[in-house]
Amino acid sequence: MRRTRLAFVLGVVLFAIGGSTQADAAFRGGRPAQGDFDRGLRIQSVCFSVTNPAGSTSVLYGQRFTERGVSSRTPAIVLVHGVASSTQNWDYSPHWSVARSLARAGYVVISYDRLGYARSSYFDHPGGGLTLTTSVQRDLLHQVVGEVRTGRYATTRGSDCSSPQRPSRLRNRTVVIVGHSAGGWIVAGYPGKYHDVAAMVQADITAGTPLATGPDTHLMVDPNHPDYFQFFGTSQDCRAFDIYAPGAVPSVARLACTPPFVDSPLGELSDIPGIYAENIPLIKKIGSTIPVLLTSGDHDVIVPPANAKAELAFYKASCGCDVSQLILPNTGHLFMAHRSLPIWVHYVVHWLRAHGLSADRRLPLREHVG
Repeated sequence: MRRTRLAFVLGVVLFAIGGSTQADAAFRGGRPAQGDFDRGLRIQSVCFSVTNPAGSTSVLYGQRFTERGVSSRTPAIVLVHGVASSTQNWDYSPHWSVARSLARAGYVVISYDRLGYARSSYFDHPGGGLTLTTSVQRDLLHQVVGEVRTGRYATTRGSDCSSPQRPSRLRNRTVVIVGHSAGGWIVAGYPGKYHDVAAMVQADITAGTPLATGPDTHLMVDPNHPDYFQFFGTSQDCRAFDIYAPGAVPSVARLACTPPFVDSPLGELSDIPGIYAENIPLIKKIGSTIPVLLTSGDHDVIVPPANAKAELAFYKASCGCDVSQLILPNTGHLFMAHRSLPIWVHYVVHWLRAHGLSADRRLPLREHVG
């Protein structure tokens, strides 16, 4: 058993640190149409009806990734993106995808465009971008989690939520939340406020300790929507912030950092000190029933190893929870665009299994990433 585990881990590491040619080859390949099966994997568009800050109803677009055999007993993983991002960040290609990798491990995986992003537009509410704060996005996530747990959301055959919808036939009482970058701010305060998830993964952000000062991204207000902003001015700004070139998958980095970039609501970053002021007391309320995993890259420009270790120390001293940490090698801020992605996937899956959140599937490396 020990020898098998050692060989397994070695295989993951060797693949992750291997040449970019191999990773590029894994990345290439067309994206299947909505509802098609990718080697047994089904991808469906899903729609969540939520109450927005104005008190009316908005619809959030998402994608659900499942393999055959999932049921209401299967844990669901909800993926929460950061700024200048969308569902695409979790699913860059059929062969280089956080969402598909976790689904192939047996989980029900749901990514969604947060309100104000991509196909979850809020442009019909003038000035509404200023109201879409981290706290509001956390409340919207709570509504999404509630619909995942009860099955009260819809599926559609379209590529957005304007097409005819039908009720979901799947509900999953056990939910894990994963947040990347500014999405990590959202999930960090979630368990301590709502206590309705089974685990939380906070990736590439700090929520209780300071961030490092990253490079200037030349953020600019969108002249057509003055309550929204473009986080990156140019492709090079994106690469300087998100990508560590020696460890990146060039094809993915090129896709991630090619304009136009997704608009982000100004409310998202309007009060960063307030985000920490809200998150710190919430983290202290997590408690022993919800495990936490902190992940980041060793070349993350805003969460370098020293800051990551300070965040771990804060959690250990404050959350009263079982907290673990993974620092990925040769990895920048956008871990999904780096060759270490298989390490992240395998670590998360085995961490979930160790905490009783198994989907009862094996996870062979080549079958899931690359």
